[in-house]
Amino acid sequence: MSAGVKIQRRPTPRQRVAARKRRASDDSASQGGQSNCYEFVDRMMEMNRTGELRSPVSQTLDMHLVEFARGEAVYEMPAREELGNPLGVIQGGVATALADAAMAAATTTILTDEEIRSSAITTIDIFARFIRPVNAKKVERLRAQAKVVRAGGRLVWTEADVLADGELVGKFASTGIRVAFDPQSYLSGNGRSHE
Repeated sequence: MSAGVKIQRRPTPRQRVAARKRRASDDSASQGGQSNCYEFVDRMMEMNRTGELRSPVSQTLDMHLVEFARGEAVYEMPAREELGNPLGVIQGGVATALADAAMAAATTTILTDEEIRSSAITTIDIFARFIRPVNAKKVERLRAQAKVVRAGGRLVWTEADVLADGELVGKFASTGIRVAFDPQSYLSGNGRSHE
């Protein structure tokens, strides 16, 4: 091979996504638009975090969004005896609901203001692996830490760890799909979607 010949390497998928985002951002800036704006989404998430906007299931189980960033979210809830099974262990569905709430919030943070005008992401499957039981009398707080691992055109893949007083007790993964959504009816109903 001669010294003057350069081998051109194909960009990795991550490099291609970054290049697309840069082009979209450059196009938006040159047109004076904000195609990747998250102002409304972040305001909705902040309303959820402060308790102004909570879903009925979050209210019922006393789950609270405590942190969020782009592609990430953390939910917490008190571990109460009434959430236990006959063995005194927090019922697996409770931990799954907490993980699902955190994963759903993480997926919401990746939607732009333009996207959330007409769509949301809802869970179509969820995988749960329980690592150790959680004694409802000995644990004070459950925490689900979720992050988006991949977002495609229609599907989004998310993972979450659930901790009991800081100790890992479960690992979860879910697939979400984009569906039609009206954010104004959701906001006006304080977290309840009108059908």
